[in-house]
Amino acid sequence: MLRLPGSRDVTYLDKYAAVHSHDSELARDRLFSVYGADGFDKGSGNFGIRANYARLTAVGLGFCSYDAPVTVSFPEASFVRQFFSIQGRASFTTSRGGGAIGAWTPIVSGNSRLRLQFGEDYRQLVLRIDTLALEHTMKALAGDASDRRLELSESDPNPSSMSLFRRQVFHLAEELETFADQYSPLARAELERDLVVRFLLGHEHNFSDLLRREPRSAGRSVVDKIEAFIEANWSRPIDLDEIAEVANVGVRTVFREFARAGKGSPAQFAKRVRLQRAAEFLRSPVETTSVTGVAFRCGFQNIGRFAADYLRLHGELPSETLKRASSSQ
Repeated sequence: MLRLPGSRDVTYLDKYAAVHSHDSELARDRLFSVYGADGFDKGSGNFGIRANYARLTAVGLGFCSYDAPVTVSFPEASFVRQFFSIQGRASFTTSRGGGAIGAWTPIVSGNSRLRLQFGEDYRQLVLRIDTLALEHTMKALAGDASDRRLELSESDPNPSSMSLFRRQVFHLAEELETFADQYSPLARAELERDLVVRFLLGHEHNFSDLLRREPRSAGRSVVDKIEAFIEANWSRPIDLDEIAEVANVGVRTVFREFARAGKGSPAQFAKRVRLQRAAEFLRSPVETTSVTGVAFRCGFQNIGRFAADYLRLHGELPSETLKRASSSQ
């Protein structure tokens, strides 16, 4: 169930239930075993918790709601967190500071203990991203082969960037709730990659200045090499390191050359290739062929968006392609 923020019944990620209970001891056990908490205290009032948690690979996304005040503590961790309030009041405290949890918080690193205080009728989403995955992606984006470590700023992020990023986080929660385990591995991997990249672009860190520099030029041959690679590997997630290695340039140079050639980006080219493959599957259906099955097989997690993109490229809806092909058999 999902209702508009401001409603006491707003929920996300119910298909990924961790604990829904009025039993505070059960809640304590699940917060410790699922979320890694090591401290839990409930305040006065009728206790109730609704906590859901979806884990991809490097990214975890959770929803929690508390009917009564609660304090939860966490030890050091190998991931960063960011909190996004939906309703109610809450605060966070680490060894480096803290503050209220509003529409978003600064990055909360795993380098110190964390204490969360939730007020009555509180609702939020919390994003977790593994620190090593962030660093790996950042170094690929920057074309940095050194041993320099990623250092994320825990200062207040840019409001414009965070407004966009908050929408993406909530969109991911809605997508996961809608499609759950129907995602193909390809679709899940690319959802995760896009979120990690946007996280890095939307926050300040010790690589930010490098990202803002103009990447070096490399020529059209870069585009040709990567297009050939994507066409041969269309059913695999686009790996930033891999496509840069194929062209022997940095990731930012890859994006620059695609933009100069009027090709958008490698991901946009991959989408066109996958739409072509989808058309091939729909034009040669077997008994079990369906539009939804083809969409997921080709890495599209949103059926409505898949249909719109397919119509734009092929001039007809995927259902029309399938119907015509089926009637001619």
